[in-house]
Amino acid sequence: MVSIAVIDLHIAYALPIFFRMTLAQKHFVPGPFNLGRYGIIVGWVAVLWVVIISILFSLPVSYPITIETFNYTPVAVGCWLILVVAYWILSGQHWFKGPITNVKN
Repeated sequence: MVSIAVIDLHIAYALPIFFRMTLAQKHFVPGPFNLGRYGIIVGWVAVLWVVIISILFSLPVSYPITIETFNYTPVAVGCWLILVVAYWILSGQHWFKGPITNVKN
């Protein structure tokens, strides 16, 4: 159960970083606190770290792998991701408009 929570938490942090590095790269306006030219490098290192840690926490706990020692983390995380993406495609993208900016320049 702990590995499921750790992977989900890391994925929740990595997705905005990943989308910032890929989809929003041209349209992103950095704020007053940024890493400058190192921001892209640090972002990709963070995403790579999440991928590595997700693989490590998905490995079996002991060998030989039996029904009692099987790590169900990849199954649980995969099912959860399928449900979340399906919800977004079917419902969320139609009504969610993003956060409202309440700070003036």
